[in-house]
Amino acid sequence: MKTIIIHSQDLSLAQKLSTSLKGELEQRKRHFRIHTSNSFNLDQLRELNKVDLNLVSEVFNFSEVKLLVSDMDSTLITIETIDEIAKAVGMSNEVAEITEQAMQGNLDFTESFKKRVSILSGVNTSSFEAVYNNHLQLSPGVPELIKFFKSLGIKSAVVSGGLVYFAERLKNQLGLDTFQANNVEIDNNCLTGKVLGKVIDAKEKAIYIYELCDLYQLKTEQVIAIGDGANDLEMMKIAGISVAYQAKPVLQKTCDIVINYSGLDSVVDFFDYDF
Repeated sequence: MKTIIIHSQDLSLAQKLSTSLKGELEQRKRHFRIHTSNSFNLDQLRELNKVDLNLVSEVFNFSEVKLLVSDMDSTLITIETIDEIAKAVGMSNEVAEITEQAMQGNLDFTESFKKRVSILSGVNTSSFEAVYNNHLQLSPGVPELIKFFKSLGIKSAVVSGGLVYFAERLKNQLGLDTFQANNVEIDNNCLTGKVLGKVIDAKEKAIYIYELCDLYQLKTEQVIAIGDGANDLEMMKIAGISVAYQAKPVLQKTCDIVINYSGLDSVVDFFDYDF
C-alpha cells in the first residue's frame, strides 16, 4: 500500500485521481491523500494533472526533523540576485547565461561564480540595495513554511552560492537562525571582481550541513534540504529528506519531494499536523 499526497484542495481532482488509482481518498484540511495498492507512474500523473504529487515515505519520520537548510536564489526567493545586479547595470545577457549553465550542471560552479563576479567588476554596491528593495520577492509559501517550522522548534538556515549581502538580509527578514554565502571584495563601494575565501559550491553546501549538525548536535537524517539547481545536489544526498522546488531536471530526478505547482509550504503536508 502506497500513500500519495495531493498538494491541492481541489476535491474533484482528488476524486478523479482516487478513482483512476482505485484508491481510498483521505481528506485533510490542507491537502488530500490517496492510499492505493495499484501501480502508477508519479511523473506522468504530475504532468497529466498539473498538480504536485508526492509519496509519503515508508521509512522517514518527519517528527524527527530538527533543521531546515535551504538554497536562496530561485528557492526561498524568486530571482537570481547576481543576474538582477547584472541587469541593473546592463550586463544581464552574459551573466544570466553563465548562471543558467551552472544551475543545469553544465559548468563548474566555482569557476562560473568567479567569472560572473569578474564581469561585475566596478559595479557600485548601491545596486545591491536596489535589487533587494525593488526586485526581490519571497517564493510562494515561504513565510508560512518558516512560521510552521518555528512553531515546532525546528532550526533554519539559508546557504547560498550568491552574495553574503542578500543571504544575511534574507536571514534577518525571515528570522532564520543562520546563513552562509559568498564574500566578495569591495573597494570604495564598488566590486573589484575578486572573490574572498571559498566559493559556496555544492561541496561547501554539504559541508555546511555537517557543520550545523555538529553545532546543534543533530544527525544528518534530521535535516530537510531544499534547492533548485545542480549546486544543491551534494547537500541533497546527505539530508534526511530532499526537496526540489521548481528545480532543474538534474535535481528533480534525485530528490525525495518535488514541488512544481504549489508553494513551498506544501512541505507542511508531510508532517502529521492537521490544521
